[in-house]
Amino acid sequence: MRRLVMTLAATAVLGGAVASASAQQDLQARATALGKLMNTRLPNVDFSGHEFRSVVNFLAEVSGLDILAKWNEQGFGEGFDPTAKITLKLKNPTSLATILELVMKQATDEETTWVLGDGFVEIGTKTILNKDKYVRIYPVRELLFVPPRFDNAPQLDLQSVLQASTQSGSGSSGTGNIFRDEQQQQDETNRANEGDEADLLIDIITSIVEPQQWESLGGDGGSIRYFRGNLIINAADYLHRQVGGYPFMPGRVRGAQASAYTGAMGLAHAIPTPRYVTLTGDWGFAKIVDIESSAIPVLVGGRVIMSNDPPGN
Repeated sequence: MRRLVMTLAATAVLGGAVASASAQQDLQARATALGKLMNTRLPNVDFSGHEFRSVVNFLAEVSGLDILAKWNEQGFGEGFDPTAKITLKLKNPTSLATILELVMKQATDEETTWVLGDGFVEIGTKTILNKDKYVRIYPVRELLFVPPRFDNAPQLDLQSVLQASTQSGSGSSGTGNIFRDEQQQQDETNRANEGDEADLLIDIITSIVEPQQWESLGGDGGSIRYFRGNLIINAADYLHRQVGGYPFMPGRVRGAQASAYTGAMGLAHAIPTPRYVTLTGDWGFAKIVDIESSAIPVLVGGRVIMSNDPPGN
């Protein structure tokens, strides 16, 4: 029995290692595909009435990237018409992502976009791509924190204290508070709570990022919910891309550093500044550089002394 248990445990550990390696490979494949899409630049483009299928095949061959298109082979229903005519002329170097977005607009009157797969890019109408969704969790509690504002210091009320002392001396029992605190309860009531801030954040996202695609606004591209400091978003890939970017998207690389970085790390690791805004951030690089002591002035016996003064001064 002990041998059986040990065998099962070893199998479980091995299975976890294989799954982790597979996930890492998928992540690398997606990063490579994104690098080719964003970094491949054509020196010039000249499509003069070419069929859309031929244009897609040409771009895939030039970039070495698998581009899968949602075709409408029967000529009705959803999808691209493979025989749609594309006319596009660009004289300056242009990225593959931009070229794809331009030719897709000519291929159909519907809204189009691209999504990232494990080593490939898929293009299609948003209506079709909305059918493939996945869930990501975005920690946003830091965005919802409302720091207290200390702009309502209590007011001295000496008159109330003197009046209470006079009444106490004449036989009346009374106490006076030197501070007025009438505004305290009102300030606590006016302070926004986390739920209200979360609703405001969701409203900002859904009104800026693809407003017509969210289920709360009548679309079918994705849903967004708040739960215990996290946004839970179940949406198509292109919505996730615009909300939080891709987790493997590196930071900014410029100039000669970019060339050296590309040669050492490969194309996928030299993507320039991301094209999409992110609401998330990684503070893991923060560290304490130095700690120093600072003297604090203190009022003692009617005179100001510094906290680092020797005793007896």
